[in-house]
Amino acid sequence: MSVFLVHGFRWARNEIRIHVVLQEVDDAAPNNLMCGDSEEAMNENFRELYPGPMANLPPLRFIEPLNPNNEKFKYPSEPFAYVADVVVQSEDVIDVTEVMNTGIRAAQWDAMADLRDIIAKGEKIGWFVVHNGDRQLAQQERLKKDENGANGVENEANTIAGAEAVEAKYSKGLGEQVARLQVHAKYDGSSDMNEKADKKGGKFKKLFRGESR
Repeated sequence: MSVFLVHGFRWARNEIRIHVVLQEVDDAAPNNLMCGDSEEAMNENFRELYPGPMANLPPLRFIEPLNPNNEKFKYPSEPFAYVADVVVQSEDVIDVTEVMNTGIRAAQWDAMADLRDIIAKGEKIGWFVVHNGDRQLAQQERLKKDENGANGVENEANTIAGAEAVEAKYSKGLGEQVARLQVHAKYDGSSDMNEKADKKGGKFKKLFRGESR
């Protein structure tokens, strides 16, 4: 099992799915932001959308918690991930005091707070210990650490009720957006509009059924 000490904040899974769909981040897997090119794609997207905060941050990590013995949540459907600017990974022991004593630059902390207020307003920024029991991920992280060294992330917990409320709220919002695209297509005769509406609506439904990209 990999253990991550991260500095950052929690990002609710349904908010991640909504962001990936609406921003059309095709290379990101919203149910597992640690796989493939997801982190690189999300960093590129954030740099385009939020250049101010991102200018004062290192490349962000998106850390997924996973307890393989937890029957309530089965990977990759944990209700949140951690967005982190500092990450230290180990399969053994982490000297928490030593890591935390290195501190966070004021400009970097302020940038994380600004980013948090944009994508996850109300979430706590702090230090978190995140466990991930994915053996394949542990091997990938070892290789990544050997090549690049360590980096960073944080998080808090999310409730099922809260996740369902977010899903209901944004499902309605996206449904209205798809409906508007369909109306435009009807009146301007654009097949492209119809295709875009069908694609966005179908992709959103698949994500909320827990399917991968």
